[in-house]
Amino acid sequence: MEIFPNWTVFPIVLFLIVLTYILNRSFFRPLSQALADRQNRIVGARNQAEEIRREMQARQEDFERKLRDARRESDRQIAEVKSKALEEKDTIVAARRTEADALLSEARADIQKKTEDAQKQLQKQSNEFAAQIASQILKRRVQV
Repeated sequence: MEIFPNWTVFPIVLFLIVLTYILNRSFFRPLSQALADRQNRIVGARNQAEEIRREMQARQEDFERKLRDARRESDRQIAEVKSKALEEKDTIVAARRTEADALLSEARADIQKKTEDAQKQLQKQSNEFAAQIASQILKRRVQV
């Protein structure tokens, strides 16, 4: 065995050092830089996505609040319109009821008058019939 080392080791070591330097400069640094940039973009995209999610959630809450307010306002307006319609209906019903009561009173008065006229006419006719019947029975003219 030789005591002196093999002289080919030095060029191999020198080649490895040069190769390490070249690979570091041309491959590993750009690769680590690209990976770091990628990681930064991922973190930035996540942060941006989280910000967008928070903004969308705030917009959705605002939309839902506005929708609730609009529904509440709509319900209030519907109730107001119903109330006005009921008042108007009550007014119209009261007016029609008054007209109906007046017509009913007129009809009752007319019926009462016609009933009285009919009773007078019946009384007159009954007297005439009684006179005719009496004339026929007695065979002479009877005056009422």
